[in-house]
Amino acid sequence: MQRCDHCDMPISGTEDTAVSGVAGRTHYCCYGCRMRAETLGDDEEATRSDEQQTLLVRLFAGVLMAGFVMVFSLAVSSGYGFGALQRLEHEVGTAHWVLLLAAVPALLLLGPPLLRSAWDDLRGGGLTLNVLFTLGTTSAVVVSGVSYARGTGPIYLETAVMLLALYTLGRYLTARAKDTTTHVLRRLLQVPDTTYVRLGPDAGEVVPDDLRVDDRIRVPAGDVIPVDGTVVEGRSYVDESSLTGESQPVVKEAGDTVYAGTTAQDGALTIDATAVAEDRCLARVAQMMHRALEQPPRLARLTDRILRWLIPGVVGLALVAFAGWWGAVGFSKALYVALSVVLITCPCALGIAIPLSLTVALEQAGRKGVLVRSGRTLLDLARATAVTFDKTGTLSTLTAPSVRVLRPETVPVEEAPAPADDAVLRRAAAVEQGTNHALATAVVEAAADRDLSLPAVADVTTHPGAGVVGRVQVDGRMRRVGVGNERLLDALGVTGPPRLHEAFADEADAGRTPLYVVDETAVVGLLSIEERVAPHAEAVVGAVRERSEAVSVLTGDRPAAARRLEDRLGVRSEAGLAPDEKVDRLAALRDAHGPVVMVGDGINDAAALAEADVGIALSSGASVSMEAADVTLYNPDLRLVPWLQHLGRRTHRVIQQNLWWTFGYNAIGLGLAVAGLLHPIAAVVIMTLSSILVTGNAFRLRRTASPEALP
Repeated sequence: MQRCDHCDMPISGTEDTAVSGVAGRTHYCCYGCRMRAETLGDDEEATRSDEQQTLLVRLFAGVLMAGFVMVFSLAVSSGYGFGALQRLEHEVGTAHWVLLLAAVPALLLLGPPLLRSAWDDLRGGGLTLNVLFTLGTTSAVVVSGVSYARGTGPIYLETAVMLLALYTLGRYLTARAKDTTTHVLRRLLQVPDTTYVRLGPDAGEVVPDDLRVDDRIRVPAGDVIPVDGTVVEGRSYVDESSLTGESQPVVKEAGDTVYAGTTAQDGALTIDATAVAEDRCLARVAQMMHRALEQPPRLARLTDRILRWLIPGVVGLALVAFAGWWGAVGFSKALYVALSVVLITCPCALGIAIPLSLTVALEQAGRKGVLVRSGRTLLDLARATAVTFDKTGTLSTLTAPSVRVLRPETVPVEEAPAPADDAVLRRAAAVEQGTNHALATAVVEAAADRDLSLPAVADVTTHPGAGVVGRVQVDGRMRRVGVGNERLLDALGVTGPPRLHEAFADEADAGRTPLYVVDETAVVGLLSIEERVAPHAEAVVGAVRERSEAVSVLTGDRPAAARRLEDRLGVRSEAGLAPDEKVDRLAALRDAHGPVVMVGDGINDAAALAEADVGIALSSGASVSMEAADVTLYNPDLRLVPWLQHLGRRTHRVIQQNLWWTFGYNAIGLGLAVAGLLHPIAAVVIMTLSSILVTGNAFRLRRTASPEALP
């Protein structure tokens, strides 16, 4: 879908049809965006060019002149100083020549931009509101010109000037409102314009656009980090609110990952760049938000089809009304009625009713550190009646101090001697270090807490729902090492000592998560990991239950661990599920309750996240899960799950309100206009107010309660 070159919002009706304008030209979603682009450029905070300054002065001067014309016209029609101004056949007198002198500058100041916009629309094959409005005001000016030339006839200059001024102001204000919403997307794509010190062979000052992957740079305290990278030296609190929405700064030191757009607050950092330019995390987020706006919900496609027929229908209705009134009353009244029919129509309100609401909602989600991949996802959240969670890493957390190493007391003769605790943990952590699952993270952190150096590893393979296997360097040679559950032992064809199997069962019955460690064909140890309920998990499950018909937990863990969480949170759980079994459970939930939301983070959740009507992934989880999900939480706060449900339902309500208002307004307004009960000036005022009302209603989504405030 084509996007506006100014506000960056999608242009309605461009998915299947040609865009207003021609190849090589800029495209705008409305006349207001064209004006703002010409008068303000792409950045309101930047210095305007002389041409932009001139256009801005012309705009305001034209509006001021139009105001003078209207005041003068009212004075004349009231009899103050010039006598009554007759609307129908009359002699053109002094007052009318004064009116002409005042109106011409206003027309010359405000008319050309609208004429250019209408001409571009016509060249692009579009019959738009700009074209209709231009035809209407031009007709009024032409009729007035004929009256001046003949010395008698109706004068509509003040009407044409005021229509032009009100239309211009209305479109300008609506475009300004859209600007404030999409500004957050443009800001995400911007890089700081300061210089940084590059270290190494190419040492020297460098601007962010010239940075490359593997460059090492120095970021002083207080500066914005220009790249995604890894800290190699230094320590600082980093403000990550631009990415996660979390205002509390995070400590970053050697080995930690930092992201472009975040700020080193109180210390300098030396960083190795891992992603630059459009590959930065924030840039990818912005690009995904753009794609979200380009994937309209089904309701938006319906309104686009209505818009394609609305304007031609209004033209036909205006012509019929003009012919009918001309035959019954006369030309003057017929022209007024036709103008009113054209001007009361508000396709702009219909065109922005859905896109603007979705844009504001997506912006609000982005400010909270939530990436929603499509506008339809928000509306699917509003419809969802069942929510299911993964357990490990989602409703429960794992930390390094909770990892224990158990080893067999005796091993069969044919097996290699069991290594010591640190050796077991070192091999397990080496294999797990490239995996983003919560269990893997806990194992790696446990090794780091013991200051264990990890050996080289290669050929790491993940077995979803079972574990991970890789080749680890041990005593100068590469050995196959695996970490996982019973399914992994079956996959590798390994049987371990009975003592470890008993310990595995004991740990599982106690509610802990045990993992076998395999070296070649021997089970050399067991890792036992204590799980804790995640922060806010109880409140989140309660809040989700209030908004849903069914809430459950699907996990691959053993039943004892699931029961422990079930008792704590009061939520139904199913344990021991393989990835394909989770998919089957989601399908059954959908059949029983309707649309389903899945919240998870592991590789074994990827299939379930893709199957769900809305998949929500935590960014701390596996990358394949984030790719499969419809929503990614860069802020790990679980309270964002019920908040997203709340936001989705508010967005749905606002869209419904906007559409009901727009359809009702157009139906009633057109009826009044055809009946001759609306003056053209009143019509354009009402039309402008309608667009502003729809815009303001969409902006109410900015006042959505924060996750902390929700029950």
